[in-house]
Amino acid sequence: MVQFRTIGRRQCMRSMLAAGALSLTGCESLIRAVAETCPEDPAESGGVDWTPDVLHPVFYGFQDLDPADGAPATLRIWYPTYEGFTDGPPILKMCVIRWPVVLFLHGQPPCPDVNYYRRWAMLPAVLARSGYVVVVPSHTAIFPAEAESPAVQNALEALDWVRGGWEHSRWVDSQAEATAVAGHSYGALLAARVAQARPAIAAYVGLSGPWLEFSSPLPVLQAIGAPSFFMWGTGDPIGSAFESLDGGGLWDQVPSPKHAGVFPGEHFDYLRPWAGCNFSRGSCTLIEAVAAELAALFIARHAPVNISSSQIPLTLEPPDVVLTQAQQFFAGGHLSGLSQFETQAGCSLGLRWVDGATSGQRELRP
Repeated sequence: MVQFRTIGRRQCMRSMLAAGALSLTGCESLIRAVAETCPEDPAESGGVDWTPDVLHPVFYGFQDLDPADGAPATLRIWYPTYEGFTDGPPILKMCVIRWPVVLFLHGQPPCPDVNYYRRWAMLPAVLARSGYVVVVPSHTAIFPAEAESPAVQNALEALDWVRGGWEHSRWVDSQAEATAVAGHSYGALLAARVAQARPAIAAYVGLSGPWLEFSSPLPVLQAIGAPSFFMWGTGDPIGSAFESLDGGGLWDQVPSPKHAGVFPGEHFDYLRPWAGCNFSRGSCTLIEAVAAELAALFIARHAPVNISSSQIPLTLEPPDVVLTQAQQFFAGGHLSGLSQFETQAGCSLGLRWVDGATSGQRELRP
């Protein structure tokens, strides 16, 4: 995988692409290297001529795979595409650009459901539109009491298979640091164990993890290592007592960089109910979208698409960007949860952060 990290190389490449030149002085070897990263058929780029990222999205698609397909487990993989249908479209293939990987681990379902891993759609879809390959394995979500539990190994196998065994592995960023892990409930705790096992992981997202179920949660939190983003609701006093990092001074002892999003809602507000399964939810129906969008902005800040030039601020406020007509075609509805959240009655969220000596907070509400 060729990486273009210096300004000189980027300028050379962009000049070459813009001018259609094939023999710019000093760029011949770079041109050959770029050509080797391209799809054989230019149509596989679907007319996308920009770097897809959280501010310049494309469409998303997914594949359902299981051991019969060579996968290490039953799982769903979400990925960027240029097609308008979602079930099995072609993956977007572009010169130089490779998609970072996000591993998402669900927790226990609110109702028995063998397809629970498929219920998680908003977060992986937003990430896939933002230029990420997201692997969501089906697994038995149990409390990961031990750092080296079999569940950790199973999660790592799914993560590694996307880079080494999946049919589209060539289009996945091979760098270990081009990885984020995320999870909900027990999945958030398991994701922390995965981050501990892979110190190169660039970002961690934990949604309503019941940290206080650990007899000593602080060592687990401090072992994450990567920049971390936590969310939890305060609507259920019992659940919040286990999920909140504000008790016992835990938040102050979590290493930075770190973000926290706290809302007056429930444990499963990140999901919408489905037929035959109703569960307690807070009054704001936009938590699902806002959690997905904040997570995508946070991950884009710490594990960006390899040649993305978008800068995500510490506040996680999406910067204003001017999109071309082609980009607007792909961008419909993207990050709209945040804008709706700030106008819908009954919705509020406190966002805070610490990055080195810098700290701050802001309130999202009408």
